[in-house]
Formats: sequence, C-alpha cells, structure tokens
Amino acid sequence: MEVLVRMILGLLLVAHGLVHLLWFAPSDDPAWPFRLDRSRLLPTATRTPVAVGLIALVVAAFALLGLAVWGVPGLTSLWSVLAIGAAVASLAALVLFWDRRLLWGAAIDVALLVVALWLPAWTDRLG
Repeated sequence: MEVLVRMILGLLLVAHGLVHLLWFAPSDDPAWPFRLDRSRLLPTATRTPVAVGLIALVVAAFALLGLAVWGVPGLTSLWSVLAIGAAVASLAALVLFWDRRLLWGAAIDVALLVVALWLPAWTDRLG
C-alpha cells in the first residue's frame, strides 16, 4: 500500500509542476488564468524571461521532488529541501502572474510548505 501511495503522491507532485507550463500555452480567451501579460509586479520587458527561468525551475524542482518521493537514491533524503524550493518557486510564479483562479495552486504550495517545515512523523518513511 505504501508503494501505491508514493507512486500517486509523486505523480501528483510532478503533475503540479507540469501545470505551470500552461503559462506558455497560447490562448486568446481573456478568462484564461495562465497569462504572462497580467503581471502588475514586473515590467513588460522582463515578464517572459522571468517566467521562463522561474517556470523551468518549478518544473525541474517538482520533477526532482516526485523522484524523491518515489525513493530515488540520493534524492529521497532531500525531499523536504526539494519541497520547500519547489513550493517557494511556484508561489513566486503565482504571485508574479496572479489570477484569483490560481488559488488552488497556491493552496497546494502552502500545504506542501507546511508539511516540509513541520515534518510530521509519517514523513520519516519518505527519507
């Protein structure tokens, strides 16, 4: 059962990271929440370069976190560091390109931060 839970959790973490790629999916729909042109915090000229770097970091960090949860040697003991880094990078992207419909993504990141910083007893089996 533990292997199944690890597999599902790792898959969900990798998927959460990949969802950030939707910022690069073209859409003319003004209701589309993943838009780089809506940032109030970044000048227009820096939005795309910042987004590319930040989202590359998010995707890589969540992929590594998924591998850590799956038990890959060398990454397993770093799961909490990877979780914190991935969640902070994701939250940075969400804040910089905020849309209220992305609240669930922020909630996932905050929950991940809480678990990684709190380290409840069940997380001992991850490392």
